[in-house]
Amino acid sequence: MNLCGRSFGNAIAFIPLLFFTILVLSCSSGNPEIRSTRVQVLRVEGSNGAFAERLSVFVFFDDTDGPAVFGSIIVTHDDSGLAWTISSDEVMVRLRGKDRWAGSNALAGPADAPLPKGAYTIAVQDLAGNEAVTKFTLPTPNFPDRSPYRLSISRSRWNLERNPDAGDFSNVWFLLFDVEDRLVNSWKVPAAAKTAQEGPIQTLTAVAPSAVTAQCYVENKTGTAGVLLTPLSLR
Repeated sequence: MNLCGRSFGNAIAFIPLLFFTILVLSCSSGNPEIRSTRVQVLRVEGSNGAFAERLSVFVFFDDTDGPAVFGSIIVTHDDSGLAWTISSDEVMVRLRGKDRWAGSNALAGPADAPLPKGAYTIAVQDLAGNEAVTKFTLPTPNFPDRSPYRLSISRSRWNLERNPDAGDFSNVWFLLFDVEDRLVNSWKVPAAAKTAQEGPIQTLTAVAPSAVTAQCYVENKTGTAGVLLTPLSLR
């Protein structure tokens, strides 16, 4: 819900994952079991207006020993061997109902280069070294040449304009952050046939009274790709 220091979600907040002290690691015997994965290619706007590509990988998995024994998630590009390790200190958690998804939305290619295409492997490991593995093929969404939407805030009102070449990028959220840059809530922009929408800032502060910035996140219809714009001040 930046990337690059920020966390965001599909109209749900990311929360820090709390880990408990493991007193006796040798007692851990259960194997993690991957239930499902969610993979997205993201484009994140920087302060200079340029966009950088990021990979978002979240895993819904079970471990009979509980979340306290989580060790890491390793994402590897099969052909090149390029790998990212999401440690317990870096992992983000996304809650969907009662389901707990762990991962990261800020995996970058070398020197910010585009992510390599092809097959990837996800390995979930616990502290005892038990591992569960699954694979995915990198989505290849058709991103528009420019940002599908543009958000502006002025005189206590927000203004959202859809670009003509937005394609199937039509699901829009405002991600709301507090003064400490923590995501406190998200607001789904109602679907509309008009190319421009506007509303009072009060609409956003009503669902997040502590919010001081808003960030526009646009997702395509299949949920395989998203565009995250530069945050704007609500004040």
